[in-house]
Amino acid sequence: MNFSQISNFISLGGPMTIPLIIASIFGVAVILEKLIFFARYRDNSFRLIKKIELLVEEGDILTALNELKGERGPNAKLLSTALAHHSEEPGRIKEVLQAVGEDEIKKMEKHLPILDVIATVSPLLGLLGTVMGIISSFNIMGAAAGAANPHQISAGIAEALISTALGLIIAIPTAVFYSYFANKVENKAHEMNLSMIDILEVVGNNRREDNVKNFS
Repeated sequence: MNFSQISNFISLGGPMTIPLIIASIFGVAVILEKLIFFARYRDNSFRLIKKIELLVEEGDILTALNELKGERGPNAKLLSTALAHHSEEPGRIKEVLQAVGEDEIKKMEKHLPILDVIATVSPLLGLLGTVMGIISSFNIMGAAAGAANPHQISAGIAEALISTALGLIIAIPTAVFYSYFANKVENKAHEMNLSMIDILEVVGNNRREDNVKNFS
């Protein structure tokens, strides 16, 4: 389909095509933003934690923090936070890590409600366009007293069908992407919870070593 055919298709859909097109633009923008976000927001948690653990065992906290500066992802954020508070009590470190974890989850969930709303509202807008198109066709037939122009009637039917189709075309992929991103956030949150245990152990080992040195 070329641009003129697409434009004609949209114009036949009636007034409901305007909010549907706007919704599709927002949906595509959010999907692209989240795809880019998650592509950058990944790290090898096992490799990263082991790498930092070796540095911590050597007592080189400063080098470990510098290593984390170039890393992306939630585990790098958790590690750097834990190391920055390594001298504090374990309970306090856990509280700080939980706060950081919640903040990271909010970052991952950012803009996802927009996709949820679009997936829910688009079919309803399409249905409203369908009802308006059918009403338009019946009004034409009623005004013409049985001698209505078939072209005018078909325009109302086309408006009804196009609105429904457009609403579903927008809603289905949006719902799929919303489900994909929501599942990704859930998996990331689970990974962070598991990593938090390892991170607390790394910091705890460092505290025990410091206590042994101080005792000696």
